Amino acid sequence: MALILNNVRIENCGIGISAPRDAHIHATGLEITNTKQAILLRDPPTLFQALGLPSNTPPQYLIEALKILEKNSMHAPAQRIEQLRESRLVKWLGIAADLTGLGTTLISAQTQGLVSSAIEKMFG
Repeated sequence: MALILNNVRIENCGIGISAPRDAHIHATGLEITNTKQAILLRDPPTLFQALGLPSNTPPQYLIEALKILEKNSMHAPAQRIEQLRESRLVKWLGIAADLTGLGTTLISAQTQGLVSSAIEKMFG
C-alpha cells in the first residue's frame, strides 16, 4: 500500500499518521507537531480479527465451522448459517455469538477464497 502525502500539516492529536507496517510512505512538505506519536505503523490484523473473532479462537473450531458451511454449500445462505448453531465455534463463543453476522462473514470470506488460503498458510 502506498501512502503519498504532499504539503500536509498535522497537529494537536494523539497519532499523526496510522498506517499498515508494510505501507510505503512518500512524504514531501510534511509537518507533524504536538502529537503523542507522529507515525504509528500497525501490524496487519490476524485472520481471526479480520473475521471479527477473538484472537484466542481455537483454530480447529473455525476450521470445523468452515467445513460445515462447505458441506452445505448447495443450500441457501440462511440454511447454511443455521447449521452453524451446533458447531463448537458457536458454542465456544456462547451468548456473544451473533449467528447471522458470523455466518454471513464466514460465507463471504469462504466465497472469496480468503479463509482457505489463509488456513493453508497457517496449517499447511
